[in-house]
Amino acid sequence: MIARLILVCFGTTVLLVAVRRMRSYRLKERHMILFTFTGLPFLVLAIWPAGVGWVALRLRVEYHTVSVLCIAAFLILMVFELLTIVSLQDRKIATLAQIVGILMEKQGMSEHSAGEPGAVKSAGKSVGKSLDLSALI
Repeated sequence: MIARLILVCFGTTVLLVAVRRMRSYRLKERHMILFTFTGLPFLVLAIWPAGVGWVALRLRVEYHTVSVLCIAAFLILMVFELLTIVSLQDRKIATLAQIVGILMEKQGMSEHSAGEPGAVKSAGKSVGKSLDLSALI
């Protein structure tokens, strides 16, 4: 009974946090779905605790083996999904940094071609800043 209560509390908490984050932080729907799918297995196990046993009986595999396989599959899927999100964000950040560097370089060149006395300093600064941004990538 206590295990069932813990599963219900954990699953409900994950779902409520996902909904709250979506509203307050404008969380993307993709991330919301990820949090939802994270909490659903816990709610399903809380509602139907014999589900793993039923699957083990149907597959004719030991209960503990099915439990470990389910946990491993769940964790592998979560890691792949999170790595996908991180790699997409990394590409977006790299592209944005490159665009900023290009724009700063163009701005420095246009000031340098104008022949203003302060243009050489600002052009040097803009080149230095674009180099700093590329180092962050």
